[in-house]
Amino acid sequence: MKQSGGKYFIVVILAISVAATLMGYVKAEAQWEAEWKKTLEAGKKENVVSVYVNLIGPAFRKQAPGFKEKFGIDIQVTAGRGADLSRKLRTEKTAGSNLADVVIAGSNTLFSVKQMGVTEPMEDKLILPEVTNPKFWYTLDHLPWTDDNKHFLHFFAYPNRSITINTDLVKPGEIQSWRDLLKPEFKGKIVWSDPTITGSGFEGFCSYLINKITDEDFYRQLVAKQNLTLSRDLRQMAEWLARGKYAVAVSVEGRPIAEFMNAGAHIAYVTVKEGTYLSYSAGNMGIPAKAPHPNAAKVFVNWLLSKDGQGFAQRAMRYMSARNDIPTEGIVNPKSMRMPGERYFPGASSMEKWVVENRETYLALAKEIFGPLVGR
Repeated sequence: MKQSGGKYFIVVILAISVAATLMGYVKAEAQWEAEWKKTLEAGKKENVVSVYVNLIGPAFRKQAPGFKEKFGIDIQVTAGRGADLSRKLRTEKTAGSNLADVVIAGSNTLFSVKQMGVTEPMEDKLILPEVTNPKFWYTLDHLPWTDDNKHFLHFFAYPNRSITINTDLVKPGEIQSWRDLLKPEFKGKIVWSDPTITGSGFEGFCSYLINKITDEDFYRQLVAKQNLTLSRDLRQMAEWLARGKYAVAVSVEGRPIAEFMNAGAHIAYVTVKEGTYLSYSAGNMGIPAKAPHPNAAKVFVNWLLSKDGQGFAQRAMRYMSARNDIPTEGIVNPKSMRMPGERYFPGASSMEKWVVENRETYLALAKEIFGPLVGR
């Protein structure tokens, strides 16, 4: 009887524990639902959300009627280049004006905005469980914050596979590592996006150095031995590769390459064993401090980070969402899709410390190493 009583006691304790857990879950669920309902009601009274945005701006204008129908809130879009948005926010701060509710731009722009003291942490603005649960994001155990202080979250994350080959001139498996570019057979056959100016070549140069994929000696050997050609015309580089003038092109951004791929050119991206860096593009988002429509801002941000909002963003820009539950087939270029087993790391321009403190140092290093090739 004693043993039976002990088992009964254990069962009762387990039942109480399960019930407490379920009650806690129900309470948590009720809390977010109540907060969301309250935010929606307040957002409707504010009537509008002012979004400062760069590349995806036109898509938001088209989406505005649907957003208004669903949430009762107008989207007011202020579109511009990152530098223009940064200047506008600086001017407004100096004048003591608070006009923006949400800012969406590249990492560089938002880091500069953060340095002005315009933004604040965004974590407490996220309400929906499908947004706050890390399992829905490629990062899996945390949300994809761009900065350590959680002022910005990136909703795009796609790989920059920097090495492209002419498949008629380079055999499968011939390039499996960055070090393979030092092979004698590639001398005079490599064209490189100029790393001595800001752009894709400089971004790649810094990203691989910072993440210790390459080192200074590697680049110095390339310059000394391989008779590299530098170019600042990305489309020309893609055409040279497609026509076989060069066997390898490095750091050519996706669109020019995609055009020739779609036209049937015999070119392909190479996945190297060291992995590649992720781009967040124009998909970094923050909420300024003292936003004029704070509840409408919360509604907009939670929608954009939801499955529905990310489906819209991915279709609009054709960049892979940072969510891992968004269908990509027929939308995202296969070259720009994250693949199982491939190593990824952040790009230089997505690292706040590098942008704020080290950019000019790396630019000077790039000019020192590659300078002798400029203008050749």
